Amino acid sequence: MKGKGKKMKRFDRPLQLSGRDVIVSLDPASGQLRVSRRGCEWEWAQEYRPAFLTASGKQLRFSDALAQMHDCRETSLGGEVVSRYTGFPGEEQICFETRLWLETATGELHLEWTPLAGAERVTRVSWPGPMAFDEVRSDWQTVLPLRQGLLIPNNWPNPVGRLPFGGRFGTADAYLPWFGQIRPEGGYLLLCDTPANAGYELFQKEGGSTRAGVWLDASLGSMTPRRFRYLFFDACTYNDLCKAYRRIVREEGRLVTLEEKAVRLPAIRKLCGCSFLHKSVKTHVDPESRFFDPQNPGKNDHLTPFAVHAGHVRELYAAGSGPLYVHVDGWAQAGYDNRHPDADSVCAEAGGPEGLRSLIDAVHEGGGLLGLHDQYRDFYHHAPSYDPDLACRNPDGSIPGHAMWAGGPQSYLCTTQAQRFLRRNLSLLEEAGVLPDCSYLDVFTCNEGDECANPRHRMTREESYRLRCRCFAYLASKGILSSSEEVNDWAAGDQVFCHYAPYEFMMNPPGAPQPGLPVPLYNLVYHDCVIQPWMMEKTQDGGDYMLYALLNAGAPYLERDPAYPNIDGAFGGGDEMTLGEKIRRCRTVAQLQEKTVFAEMLSHEFPDGDPARQRTVFANGYEVRVDTSRGSWEILFGGELLAAGEPDRACPEW
Repeated sequence: MKGKGKKMKRFDRPLQLSGRDVIVSLDPASGQLRVSRRGCEWEWAQEYRPAFLTASGKQLRFSDALAQMHDCRETSLGGEVVSRYTGFPGEEQICFETRLWLETATGELHLEWTPLAGAERVTRVSWPGPMAFDEVRSDWQTVLPLRQGLLIPNNWPNPVGRLPFGGRFGTADAYLPWFGQIRPEGGYLLLCDTPANAGYELFQKEGGSTRAGVWLDASLGSMTPRRFRYLFFDACTYNDLCKAYRRIVREEGRLVTLEEKAVRLPAIRKLCGCSFLHKSVKTHVDPESRFFDPQNPGKNDHLTPFAVHAGHVRELYAAGSGPLYVHVDGWAQAGYDNRHPDADSVCAEAGGPEGLRSLIDAVHEGGGLLGLHDQYRDFYHHAPSYDPDLACRNPDGSIPGHAMWAGGPQSYLCTTQAQRFLRRNLSLLEEAGVLPDCSYLDVFTCNEGDECANPRHRMTREESYRLRCRCFAYLASKGILSSSEEVNDWAAGDQVFCHYAPYEFMMNPPGAPQPGLPVPLYNLVYHDCVIQPWMMEKTQDGGDYMLYALLNAGAPYLERDPAYPNIDGAFGGGDEMTLGEKIRRCRTVAQLQEKTVFAEMLSHEFPDGDPARQRTVFANGYEVRVDTSRGSWEILFGGELLAAGEPDRACPEW
């Protein structure tokens, strides 16, 4: 492929690329990759072989190709190796290329997989491969983007376990589209540049050692080109990996800070320093829902009028809570998680538009903001607007769905339709005089992008993510702050805040085995881009989530009423605190958040190697130190101690 029309060559010896102190070697016979950088060696696991799965369920290796050709050449941007694999036993029509390109300017190694024929016959590809990473020692570490972030020493005793989304990038399994591994002499970051249809997989041995590989899956029944790149580092930490990625996001024009967002949305500054209040108005659990309790029918329906919540908000303000962000579930006529996307009228039994308006007024009296829960993915069959023609459809014509949540049977609304319903619902609320300050679009930032094969509104997963961001942008056009369930790289440019962005251990019962050390990877990239509230409970096992709220300089939850038991980290059973203590704790966290919300998180570390002792540093001079074993914390500015707390005494004002 050196020149136009030139045939690719077959090689029996390793092919080599070099530049910027990086030497890359590819064995064409096995597909094995080896990289050397300043004496630090990385290679794919010896037993790994690049492979793919066919539509008939057959697993084939790249080396099974009936014909292989390879070309190694120099270009003006760096050296590259192009390999073509043509025809496979029983799958003669399949043909694809891989391309390895070592960029001279950066030393980054780019990898591309491109189908040339028979793309509809390939359903999954395992490539690039996992690095050999088998020494059982604590200074060999896997850096994983699972929720906020996870650091797994290679001698860690507990496995990660089942990943809800199979490790898919763009979900709660991966807020960031990359993972990395670190040894004392160096590390690497593997970044997926086309993450919509890709994810990571883990290979963990009992008693330690973790390997991390990549899988690619089909989009609408056919494979499409996929691109990755390796970044290699000298001696480094997970901080270096995060900062390298932040640089990439900035270079690509995707780093939009809260300062920049606040130019368009001044209400962001009002949200800074708020304590968060999560409340519910109406609940109705459908008999077909997984959560329906036939033995206790009284538990299936609940109503709290708007006036009750308004009175409670005023009591909190009088008690010294400071400004509040009040999130309201179940405000619509049908109740929480019912009949979406038809949340277009205010619950009459709770007080109707007048009652909601009075709640908004009560929140505003103390300088706070109010947001309404909404949903434009779950498409309930009991909704008046339900139309199977608007639901996501699989390539075989079937419509996926389930009946887990309160509203019972549901499909998924094609995201091409989401903004239309959002526009309709907001216009009706505006007419009723109850337009909220903020809008929470449920599940968008934690669930995978959807695909739809309906020819009238065909949509890829990548398009689904873009259309979700368009909904956030529409809210901004109305002056409404956008929120969603969690956070994600693809949404960071448009999303203002979230329900939470927790560590993985917070989503499991207290005392459950931890799969690694919690580290704030997402915040190291995006702390100054998206406001993140944090749980504030004291847990049954003696933990205190306030320490992590301080460490991440996030917003605090004053009250967090769970929609479902044992879901979303709502396990209960922790130490009860007085209202005064809750308020004091929240004011401490909220004051720190207000002072640091527009500042980049520069670093996080375990200063003396003890996982209980942690420190974060922010670009504007603030520093937080916590000791999770003692329950103590310190806030410093410019090296001077501003405030400190111990578990046996109340939080001071500062």
